[in-house]
Amino acid sequence: MVKARTRSHFNWHLLWITLALCVIGLVNLFSAGHIWGQEGYPKIFTSQMIWMTSGFFLAGLILFVDYRVFERLAFPIYWLTIGGLIAVLIFGKTVAGNKNWLTLFGLTFQPSEFAKIGFILAMSKYLNIYRPLQGFSLQELIKPFVFFIIPMGLILIAGDLGTALFFVLTFATMILFAGIQRKALITMILMGMASILLAYFFLLSPYQRGRIHTFIDPSRDPRGQGYHLLQSKIAVGSGQFFGKGYMKGMMNKLMYIPEKHTDFIFAVLLEEWGFFGGMVVLGLYLTMVMIGIDVASKAKERFGIFLSLGVIALIFWQIVINIGGILGLLPLTGVTLPLLSYGGSSVITILAGLGFLLNISMRRFMF
Repeated sequence: MVKARTRSHFNWHLLWITLALCVIGLVNLFSAGHIWGQEGYPKIFTSQMIWMTSGFFLAGLILFVDYRVFERLAFPIYWLTIGGLIAVLIFGKTVAGNKNWLTLFGLTFQPSEFAKIGFILAMSKYLNIYRPLQGFSLQELIKPFVFFIIPMGLILIAGDLGTALFFVLTFATMILFAGIQRKALITMILMGMASILLAYFFLLSPYQRGRIHTFIDPSRDPRGQGYHLLQSKIAVGSGQFFGKGYMKGMMNKLMYIPEKHTDFIFAVLLEEWGFFGGMVVLGLYLTMVMIGIDVASKAKERFGIFLSLGVIALIFWQIVINIGGILGLLPLTGVTLPLLSYGGSSVITILAGLGFLLNISMRRFMF
């Protein structure tokens, strides 16, 4: 029965786009990790292949379990990921000023990445159960607000502002789609603006405030906090239309691009493949998002709709935040680029989310 559904309803277009982005990500990561004169494969390339294989295996497991089973498990999964965030605060190690890494059985991972899936599952279940006819009022937003404020607060305590921002944007996306009363929307916008001001003056560290200042004027500290963004812009501009060629990016090979295998992986791609290569990748991302929206529109019940929407929000906002940061359109936040940036936790989370999309798409005629 599963094989018959797979042949007739499986979304092959989404799978091919996912595979294409994974291949592009691995090819680009090989260049980012390779040093001229070095023989063999860069360590990060080998590690990424292992993480991608694990991610596809997890996506396969998700695919062959009816996604409605995960509705019953949504809250337990959510609280399990919350436990992971608490464990990070107690036992985690600090990397680049953020205490968001946990080591278990010799494996180092980011529970904040897995918390994204837990949050989306919990929100999808709640929005399926609770259906206000005229949209959410301010009072009715209190319970769903708790679902996002708990993980966001724990992640903020750990110092990861970029990941915390994701929870805000995904929460807003899902609530707006579910429907919200005008008075509640205006109140939330005003509260959000006030929260930004309070966070800037009382919660952000001097380093984080410096990132905002650098976004406004990167030339104010060209050898300090402005260095990352300036070098990224030089790499992007030097690629011109068709790029300098694979493995020929001078900014990449001479180590001028910082964090080039994670936060600035797209700058490496643009330097070597140019505007043309960047548009190909953005076209694949756009197609993936559109397919995800189509999956949501054809899902036969609300949990599937909101789960699809949450996964697409996960992918869309990470793309916007990462690329906006390296181009100087948004402050740098350290958010990874889906399937291109190095990072096992991120890759597994994205592939798990895509597994849910394929699952929902394959079972859209089963009701």
